Amino acid sequence: MDINKLLNTHSAAAPPPAAKKGASAEASADASAQVAAQGEEGSPKLLVAALTERIMAEPAVDDRRVTRLASQVESGSYQVNPQRAAQKMISLESALG
Repeated sequence: MDINKLLNTHSAAAPPPAAKKGASAEASADASAQVAAQGEEGSPKLLVAALTERIMAEPAVDDRRVTRLASQVESGSYQVNPQRAAQKMISLESALG
C-alpha cells in the first residue's frame, strides 16, 4: 500500500476503493464524502478518518503476490535484486529516523 497515493487521492475526484475482507464500503464512502464536503482544505480529523477507513478497506496481505512469489521461490526462478534490497533498507532506515 502506498500512503502517498492515499494522501494524494482524498479529494472528491477520487472515489474510495472497494471494500475488501470485512471492511465497510459504506463507512469508507462516508468518510471520503466528509472530506470531500470540506473541500481541499478539509479538517485534519476528517482527513485522518477518511484515510483510516481507506486503509482498513485494504487487505492485510496481497494473496496474489504471496502466491506468485511462493511459486517463484519453489521453482527456483526468484532472484533477489541486491541493489533494490539495499535501497529499500536505506529508505526504511531514513524514514524511521
